[in-house]
Amino acid sequence: MANEYRGLGLNGGKYINDTAVHNGDFFCIVPTEDTVISAITSNVEDLGNITATTLAANSAIYGRITSVTLTSGAIIAYKM
Repeated sequence: MANEYRGLGLNGGKYINDTAVHNGDFFCIVPTEDTVISAITSNVEDLGNITATTLAANSAIYGRITSVTLTSGAIIAYKM
């Protein structure tokens, strides 16, 4: 049942709008405004290459994300 809840975001999440390092076990991040990521750790191959790229609001990145740091903007990081 946990997977069904995760897909709906019912396992909760974390709103991030600062430049601190945020560790966790997230399956998806969604910018709530145009956002720039300064560092990200994930099981998605080469995802770290998106740093310094502006992610448009409401675009989603899926994968197992264990750490994220923003340069600017805000995201919701949804828990596994």
